[in-house]
Amino acid sequence: MASDPRRDQLIRLRGEIARADEAVLEAIARRLALAHRLGELKRDLNLPRREYGTEPATLERWKKRLAKDHVDPRRAARLASWLLEESTHAEERVEGHRSSPPRQSDVLIVGGLGRMGSWLREFLETLGHRVGVVDPRGSDRSAPEVTVHSDLGRAAQDAEVIIVATPMRSAGAIYRSLFATETEALIFDVLSFKAPLLPWIHRGIRHGFHLSSVHPLFGPDVRTLEGEKLLVMDCGDRPSALRAASLFAPSSLSISFLPLEAHDPLMGDALALPHALSLILGLALARSGQDPTLVRTCAPASLRRHLDAARNVMAESPDLSYDIQSVNPTAPNLFNRLERSLKDLRGAVESADRTRYAALLREARHSVDPMHEEAREIPRRDRRASPAGDALPSGIRT
Repeated sequence: MASDPRRDQLIRLRGEIARADEAVLEAIARRLALAHRLGELKRDLNLPRREYGTEPATLERWKKRLAKDHVDPRRAARLASWLLEESTHAEERVEGHRSSPPRQSDVLIVGGLGRMGSWLREFLETLGHRVGVVDPRGSDRSAPEVTVHSDLGRAAQDAEVIIVATPMRSAGAIYRSLFATETEALIFDVLSFKAPLLPWIHRGIRHGFHLSSVHPLFGPDVRTLEGEKLLVMDCGDRPSALRAASLFAPSSLSISFLPLEAHDPLMGDALALPHALSLILGLALARSGQDPTLVRTCAPASLRRHLDAARNVMAESPDLSYDIQSVNPTAPNLFNRLERSLKDLRGAVESADRTRYAALLREARHSVDPMHEEAREIPRRDRRASPAGDALPSGIRT
């Protein structure tokens, strides 16, 4: 019986795909080897290991090239981000790396030995800024090259930019100390909720200090910045907001501006709510009596996705997790909505009210599926109130 030429062609194509896969794998291995060599050269030249400023060009190159083969730009960016992350790992395996980048600005990070403070320090150093820290920990034996100041007042006088990356509850005392120095530096915080600082920010603006506020919508474990977001709050001092944003503009971060007063109500839903839901999910499973390993093994895709998100929340510091709930000024409203939503859901199920359940589903879908509502944009710059010269610096997006 004669063979079907189509089956022969199928076998040949599968063989070609396997060889193409092998070529891709070899190219990736070569790319990672080159990254390791690059890391060695950076070490020898005393250059920073990570280069956030080169990331946007790499991502754009991938998106343009793969667009020719009709690959969605978002998928292309994810592929490139994965390769960038692996290349970073390859560079990090180079031992003895120290860096002293060319000076651009003198930056002081209060709380610069904490996790987010350390990320900010590394990020800004790779962009060429000279960074020092003030931190109650005093020193970091794992990073002896870090400049640690013991005198906040003296360090603040010499700084051009001061970033407050302390726990939320202690930030107000830091602002009080900074104002006492009469520093002329740009000051901004990276707190998850701004409520503890609102009185200090308003007071500082009235007395002529240069203030903004920033919220990185990612954690210190981030590897590449493609797809990550940064909020910059306008505290009534537009030049300071623009200057704060310009520090992050060379990266591939998506930067948006938001009025200061709009931040905490938004984060009540965008941050505190998912954190609370993750904790509730974990507690409900813990109290079910089921074997957690068995639950995970038998979990459908929907539960696995929820568990993956919850695991990231559970890995956070208990103090930070507690502050996200307790410092949130909208917490009473949030917990009332959670209780009311659970009561409505339970009522519809226990009363066997299919119509009511469908109505709840429609209401929920309306908020989580943008196809079912008009897009609601984050408040942006009020261009009517901005002077003509108040344009966004290159690289800043809204």
